[in-house]
Amino acid sequence: MPDFRPVILGSDLGVYSLARAFHEAYGVTSVVVSNQPRGPILNSAILEPEFVGAGASVEQTVVRLEEIADRHPGTKLMLLANAEHELDLVAENRERLMQRYIVPYAPTPVLDRARDKRVLDEVCGKLGLPVPRGMHIDLADATETDWVPPAHDLTFPVVAKPANSGVYTQLQFPGKRKVYLAQDAAELAQVVQNLVRAGYQDTMMVQELVPGDDTWGRTVTCYLDQEGRMTLMASGQLLLGMHSATMIGNSVSVLTTPQHQAMDQAGQILAELGMRGFVNFDLKVDPRDGRARFFDLNARIGRPNHYLLVAGVNPAVALVEDYLLPGTGRVQRGQRVGVYSYVPKWWLRRYLRSRTLRRQVSRAWRVTKPGPHPLVYRGDANPRRWFYRIASTVNLVRSYARDYPRPTDTGI
Repeated sequence: MPDFRPVILGSDLGVYSLARAFHEAYGVTSVVVSNQPRGPILNSAILEPEFVGAGASVEQTVVRLEEIADRHPGTKLMLLANAEHELDLVAENRERLMQRYIVPYAPTPVLDRARDKRVLDEVCGKLGLPVPRGMHIDLADATETDWVPPAHDLTFPVVAKPANSGVYTQLQFPGKRKVYLAQDAAELAQVVQNLVRAGYQDTMMVQELVPGDDTWGRTVTCYLDQEGRMTLMASGQLLLGMHSATMIGNSVSVLTTPQHQAMDQAGQILAELGMRGFVNFDLKVDPRDGRARFFDLNARIGRPNHYLLVAGVNPAVALVEDYLLPGTGRVQRGQRVGVYSYVPKWWLRRYLRSRTLRRQVSRAWRVTKPGPHPLVYRGDANPRRWFYRIASTVNLVRSYARDYPRPTDTGI
């Protein structure tokens, strides 16, 4: 095995989960680069944090990455990102970073196309795969006094969200949400006005609301190697998502069960795009017809990637066997049933309205390996981390009590 080290951008739970995957598979310590300290990456024995400073520019971050490379001569460094703005940094500085790092992402033109949410609709249309009925609104000229939104025949309520999440993430303004619900045309017009006033002038997606609570959601994660071969695939049923304003769309709990049709369809989409690296899909089954509709394609592994370990596959293995051990790449397909969750079982149960699903989750919870919560890891047992996990769980439960105290028929 060559001497190597992962270098991961970010500081959230998904970053820690990825570092844990590398440690479980290879015993390697990751370098984690972030602007400032955050609980998931503090007091850890399996990673080395590098803090660039609050408000650090892209150039400052790239320079720090080069300094890290200088400190590890002879070590193969693998650069990973798990948020849109961090993926932007990697894509925009790809040639420069590739002088020092393995950059396991598709070429920038392919990556940009895959991250354009309009493209997913186009590809699904070409392949005959279902997506929510909707439209795209270009806000580039929305500051002009004579601008009016395009006419449409969508049925309200609708869901509106910025298509360019990398740009949108950087904006800060009162009332900011990741997803907006509009009950009528007046509310949709107000959403558009608020986004334009905040400085967002890219494309906005508007889609008819697909009913069903969180448990109708599905997730699929894939890895395609440098030859375009799919060497990792896992999937699951969403049990509970986040419901705070800026975190909607992130999974808090997933039941890892193979979603065979969704996985096959995801493979068709990725072949059409010519993708490489990690991709995560969000889908939702429409209870009106039982068909899973593709909502999002994220060209990264995603925040809840610990569910892959629960499903019996390890993303670190896919990366290492692709870039460091060529010719050895096994195909990992998640078959193990278990539960990924960073809320306690007693709290999760209140959001499972189906008795059958509650029983299924209880059985799966008992046999889950390596355990539902990504922060519960024997290889990283600092007591301070235990206190952080308890405190963060209490805060999360409080946020649900405020933002989503009971499940709804729409998940909103």
